[in-house]
Amino acid sequence: MGDDRMQDKPLRVRIHSLPKVIFFYPTWLFSLVCALVMSADPSAGWPGIAWMALFSLNLFVIAFDFTEERTLIVVLGTVALILTLVLLGALSDVMGFLTSLKPKMDAVFHWMIFTVFGIIFLAAWIGSRLDYWEIVPNEVVHRYGVFRRMRRFSTESLRWDKTIPDVMERIMLGTGTIILTTPYEKHPIVVEHVMRIGRIDEQIAHILGVKQVVAERHNHPTEDEASRH
Repeated sequence: MGDDRMQDKPLRVRIHSLPKVIFFYPTWLFSLVCALVMSADPSAGWPGIAWMALFSLNLFVIAFDFTEERTLIVVLGTVALILTLVLLGALSDVMGFLTSLKPKMDAVFHWMIFTVFGIIFLAAWIGSRLDYWEIVPNEVVHRYGVFRRMRRFSTESLRWDKTIPDVMERIMLGTGTIILTTPYEKHPIVVEHVMRIGRIDEQIAHILGVKQVVAERHNHPTEDEASRH
């Protein structure tokens, strides 16, 4: 069954790189929630502080690369800070101070934020469709630009690596980095923020694996092929 599924996979994979702004999608979606709440009840006080908390967390995630070590340090540091506040009896005071803050953000503000991010995300998606890498058994093609310019080189001696440089980005959108190394390019080709990185990695392995099998069959014909010759 596993072999049948591999054979059914198309021998073509496209690798799209997304800009980092796409990781602001939690702020974008929550802006819509806040806009709807404030439109229904303009006196609601919690959307402002909740939006600021999520936006601050989102900025923190975007500003730093969370490797496994950094993620562990941040988690342990947060737990240690909370325990310290609990032991000092200051946790309730800190929470009271934070909840007393009431930023003035009306429905128009949240609708504008939602609209601006929506336009940026749409432009980012269109840009990723116009600039991508395509791998087929015999060649790698870089298609880019409105007029579909392209660069081609052979998959001969092509090596690829899958890396997960940021744990938080992997959790948020399942993204990672694909690094293509070929003797036809002076420097490695780095494609960042690739969604569904695990699936892309499997497809590349399948395509290049099929290429290798086909090459071996051409180099070492079967007995039936040899008898026909």
